[in-house]
Amino acid sequence: MSRNNQDRMGSQVQSSDPPIPSIVEGFTSQPLQFVVPTEFVELPTRGLFYPEGHSFHNKSEIEIKFMTAKEEDILTDKTLLKKGIALDRLIKSLLIDKGTNPDSLFVGDKNAILIGARKSGYGAEYDTKIICPVCFAHGRHEFDLDEAQITNDGVSAPDGVERTASGTFLFSTPKMGVEVECKMLTGADEKQMIAQQKNNKKLKLPEKALTTQLKTILVSINGNTERSYVNSFVEACTAIDSRFIRSTYQSCVPNIELREEYVCGECEASTTIDVPFTTDFFWPQR
Repeated sequence: MSRNNQDRMGSQVQSSDPPIPSIVEGFTSQPLQFVVPTEFVELPTRGLFYPEGHSFHNKSEIEIKFMTAKEEDILTDKTLLKKGIALDRLIKSLLIDKGTNPDSLFVGDKNAILIGARKSGYGAEYDTKIICPVCFAHGRHEFDLDEAQITNDGVSAPDGVERTASGTFLFSTPKMGVEVECKMLTGADEKQMIAQQKNNKKLKLPEKALTTQLKTILVSINGNTERSYVNSFVEACTAIDSRFIRSTYQSCVPNIELREEYVCGECEASTTIDVPFTTDFFWPQR
């Protein structure tokens, strides 16, 4: 008998297979959800220099997630590396608050985030290439990132330096006797200086790294904020005053610092070196 006839006569087709339940106990159609661990990074600025409304305003620490394969993709993206924005994309990806623009962060806070991410991702041992500042021979040195220390609390200022309500620093130079006002560098300022140096190199002009830095950090001279006036002072600034401004700036600005002694294997010269944030910072040597 055909199947149609069996159906019309009400015959039942027997099957040896068990019936399929409509709901399988314990089954979910949702994909597995994995939670990425997070950690808190102490900010050198303690959030004191950010304006109201900024996500870092008055925050002594911020939350970042651990690095994942997604962040490794960012660090190996040739386009991002060529444009010099891989580390900024990394920071933005790590921050829990996605509304934060890395360009608006002060350099010291960015460094603290990078060190925290590197430690949680690959450990505190950082082995990297070093060029001897005396004989220029190539060598290697292993830094212990756990030894990094925050310098300057952002509240107290060295003798002769006044911190303003807007977060800048006022002090007078020893030779020319002018009152200078300095601001803290942000990620955007760093990009601007790097772009200026690249442009000078492309045009086969002197890079002018020191004068570019001074023009960027100086806000006013004797209360005059006109850029032409500030730039004119930089061009005429004595070497003594230039060095004094840069050293005083370093003593005022909150940062995270890791300095260790390096002994050259070639000339045996002993020098103090800072941890370099080079392209291999996030790629441990095996």
